[in-house]
Amino acid sequence: MTKIQEILAALPEEKKALFVPLFGDVGTFYTVVYLIARNEHVTEQEKPDRYEDRLQVIRQIRGKVEKLVSSFGLEGAEIVADIASDYFEDYVNYKEPDIRMTNEEFVGVIQKVARGGEV
Repeated sequence: MTKIQEILAALPEEKKALFVPLFGDVGTFYTVVYLIARNEHVTEQEKPDRYEDRLQVIRQIRGKVEKLVSSFGLEGAEIVADIASDYFEDYVNYKEPDIRMTNEEFVGVIQKVARGGEV
């Protein structure tokens, strides 16, 4: 477990419960933010068609996640940055994490976040 995963796991139950409606649990939240960081990085690296538009959308979603977590009384920007740091640590070490989330599940959470957290 990384430091931020330990911090999330150690949150009081009432804080963890705030993640449930949108993410299911803090583990899924971590995975979603990790994948957001990965998608942003891959888009920057590969520069697919309309990549500027894609980056703008990815960054808007990341910002919404930060604000949502901040609304829970936590340091949203810091938590998201720590998870992104985990992604980059894995990237530079050629480590591929075991992600147990389908693309459809990921997109579903992202769509909820984009709608402003409506479930």
